[in-house]
Amino acid sequence: MNYIYRLLCFCFLCVTLSGCLVAPPHESLQHLCGPYPENYEAMIKDYLKKDLKHPESIKDFSVIKPPEIKILDTRYPTIRLHKGFEVWEFFIVYSGINRNNVHTRKDLHVVWIRHNRLVAFDYKDLDLEYRVEERIENSKILKRIRQ
Repeated sequence: MNYIYRLLCFCFLCVTLSGCLVAPPHESLQHLCGPYPENYEAMIKDYLKKDLKHPESIKDFSVIKPPEIKILDTRYPTIRLHKGFEVWEFFIVYSGINRNNVHTRKDLHVVWIRHNRLVAFDYKDLDLEYRVEERIENSKILKRIRQ
């Protein structure tokens, strides 16, 4: 009985640790930020629809600065970006209703894109749920393009 218990624990440990050895997407290891994000406005609007509690309240949305390459001058551990990495950075403004049901005035927000994926909004990592949905959508689009 003790032998079976140890064997099961060993197998569970091996399976658990093997998940830690999975390589990250190859884009996350590259310093370059990828091609110019042609559809950056649609990407951020889609993100806001999923992230905001009241996405229908967005007003006066505009892009203040179109995407430009920025080389990071420090490490951002919460976003998994390091010093010297490139991102496409652009600034947007919009007004709307926040999570506390309070109307907000126009506010400036910073958005970073790498390899046609949103990686940060206001210097913060995106929600895991959005990143998974975006990756699934991108893979469906790529499959259609390749066919």
